[in-house]
Amino acid sequence: MSAQIQLQNVSHTYQNGFKALHSINLDIAAGEFLVVIGLSGSGKSTLMRTVNRLIQPNEGRILFEGRDVTSVRGDELRKHRASIGMIFQHFNLIGRHSVVDNVLYGALGGMSTTSAILGRFTTEQRDLAMSLLGRVGIADKAANRADALSGGQQQRVAIARALMQQPRLVLADEPVASLDPATAHSVMDHLEAINKEFGTTVICNLHFLSLVRRYATRVVALRAGELVFDGKPTDITEEWFRTIYGTEAEMM
Repeated sequence: MSAQIQLQNVSHTYQNGFKALHSINLDIAAGEFLVVIGLSGSGKSTLMRTVNRLIQPNEGRILFEGRDVTSVRGDELRKHRASIGMIFQHFNLIGRHSVVDNVLYGALGGMSTTSAILGRFTTEQRDLAMSLLGRVGIADKAANRADALSGGQQQRVAIARALMQQPRLVLADEPVASLDPATAHSVMDHLEAINKEFGTTVICNLHFLSLVRRYATRVVALRAGELVFDGKPTDITEEWFRTIYGTEAEMM
């Protein structure tokens, strides 16, 4: 498989002087389900945000499908982000708006400025939004306020919103950290289906060893902004996992 994403000597230091990433070199193939592990503050979220350019690295280059996107701006940056779906730990839904409207908002990046501002969604877009809600099992909640749903249901709305972009890459930043184990597996099953059925590349930050072993095709670990492991999930023993997480290690 060819590299879809390439990080070449990527480093990032925040304005407060905290160096979140140290010379990261990483190639990610199209169709991988890559899980990133590491303690809070290890650089996992910063790594994701450099890929979709919510953060511009201080050093190095980011290539997406062979194109240097390190410094793109304006329309080019908007097009780059529109090709990448983002799923967050805290869902980032607009609670007072309906479930289906939240899904439709995933299409905004590919719309004209006027249509986006006025919320002029096409019949095809509305049909797709309902189809995606059906795919994640909550089409019956389409008219509900988003904040009336459970955490697991809200995360499924967030997945449907990301799919509304018809992305070539999905970034999931600790998508199950606030969910109970059964709900976490349900959400991860949907991400796995996106990866396997559509061939969409998934990069996911996780903390639980059992989830890492169950869903990842490849694992990288960060410690203090440095890449300290790159390999198969089966190569990670519980003892090794504890070297990354210490007493915070969660095997569930």
